[in-house]
Amino acid sequence: MGDEPQHMGRATVRPPSRGRARVGHAVGKAPLPENAVTNVIRTDAPAKAPVFVDPSGRRRRRVRRIAYGIGVALLLVLLAVWVSQLGGSAKPPAPPPTPANSSVPR
Repeated sequence: MGDEPQHMGRATVRPPSRGRARVGHAVGKAPLPENAVTNVIRTDAPAKAPVFVDPSGRRRRRVRRIAYGIGVALLLVLLAVWVSQLGGSAKPPAPPPTPANSSVPR
């Protein structure tokens, strides 16, 4: 029962090899990802000019001010919720008054 193949049915079954694994010989090198040519990204295509440029910076300042305003509003809402939590527990409303002579059939 050494290293000779055993016949089980129609397929030849070899015993598992022991010792060193046999690895195939590497042929050549794969290109680096940044140098590889793909169909999606072409490296030889020239870069396109930006669609929108704001050299004055007015748009950036406006967006920043709006973001700060929204942030301040959210902080005020959070502060109001926090203060309401510190105010104590809520009490249920008083039951509505009932008339003394009610003519409700029983």
